[in-house]
Amino acid sequence: MTATVAFKDQNGSASDPRVVLGHVAPTPWAARAAAQALNGSRIDDSAAAKCADAAVEGAKPLSNNAYKVQLVKAAVKRAVLATRA
Repeated sequence: MTATVAFKDQNGSASDPRVVLGHVAPTPWAARAAAQALNGSRIDDSAAAKCADAAVEGAKPLSNNAYKVQLVKAAVKRAVLATRA
């Protein structure tokens, strides 16, 4: 699983964020709910977790691959936190 996060920095808060997931659909998947969850937030552990939860909201895993939901959450959280560097 891969996740890419991009946003404009507006005085330390995320503005106009984009969250895109790889390897969860035939083409890259824009996680709009995750982007909304990140919008206006300061980038910290709490915002990363909230964004990750929103990224998998409504996910319907196929049989025997429910573990991938947790992989997506981890990828999103890491991608968000990597923007702090």
